[in-house]
Amino acid sequence: MSSTVMWKLVALALVAIAGTQTAPADDAAGGVLVQATAYVRVREELAPTVALSRAELDRAIEQDRARVVEICGAVAGMASCPGALSSGEMMTVALDLEEGGTATLRAGSDVDGLRIGELVCMIGRVPPRGTRSGDLRVKAWVRKWDLPEELRPRTQTQIVEPPTPVTPPPAPAPVSSDGLPDPAAETAYQLQSIAVWRAWVLEQNPKLTDEQAENIVKWVLLYSQRYDVNHRLVFALIKWESWFDPSCVSRSGAIGLTQLMPGTARYMRVDPWNVQQNIEGGIHYLADQLRTYANRPNYERVILALACYNAGPNAVKRAGGVPNIAVTQSYVRKVSATFKELHDAGYP
Repeated sequence: MSSTVMWKLVALALVAIAGTQTAPADDAAGGVLVQATAYVRVREELAPTVALSRAELDRAIEQDRARVVEICGAVAGMASCPGALSSGEMMTVALDLEEGGTATLRAGSDVDGLRIGELVCMIGRVPPRGTRSGDLRVKAWVRKWDLPEELRPRTQTQIVEPPTPVTPPPAPAPVSSDGLPDPAAETAYQLQSIAVWRAWVLEQNPKLTDEQAENIVKWVLLYSQRYDVNHRLVFALIKWESWFDPSCVSRSGAIGLTQLMPGTARYMRVDPWNVQQNIEGGIHYLADQLRTYANRPNYERVILALACYNAGPNAVKRAGGVPNIAVTQSYVRKVSATFKELHDAGYP
């Protein structure tokens, strides 16, 4: 950025600040200029890499080409994050990026005034490697049209495609016995939360289209309410069952997102190859297992229900708990850990 442009911004901001002492009607304009100036200063200090599409953002992060990024897009959804109050990051913001795809960021309460559809630019710090790219931390933001044309971000160079495929992250650490969130459904979900979950699902499986991811989210939320299951538990389960691949078929013959066995699908009276019915059948079956242990504390109820889902109810009954099967024990640890992480991170 040229020094002339920078001094122009600073001068305008100072004039606006001074003007607010005698012209209250100009308060909004003064605030806009101050925010734009502060945003440009953060940009100069952190030198972010511009990524205007989800593909550019993913490639930049995966190749360690950027530890700080600048993105622009329309606000698609926002949700409060009560689990992150101690860190000062109280909101999850979903953006539909200008050149395609969605990104989620964690921000402070200063973004609370944003409205759905507003065009914004955000500078976000990329967390340490191994953390999902949806956990970008907002360092500064501004409404796009508050920046002069010459200061609006543009991509400078094309990022080369990585030579090797990206592997899934390592399994989360086991959850302690201190307790898990209530596996029962919550009273209602905000419409805005659909965009937040859509972005999260696309992070798990970027090959999905936005429409496919949104349909999956809507069906998960719908049937979680219908069968009284916490939707975060369902999202965690699908992640470790299929990584949100609707065409996934296991070596044992389990089918689709929730990995229904053909016999289980017939028992639940659903077509496992139909994505919507697969989700309904998986949630209904999980709800049945949760009801079996309804009189147990949350931790035991979740752990035992997941063990039943993976190894079968009879195996759990014979073992008097989680069976001594390595695959089942690993599955229970990973799904319950992700469930707790989603709850603690404040996903809506």
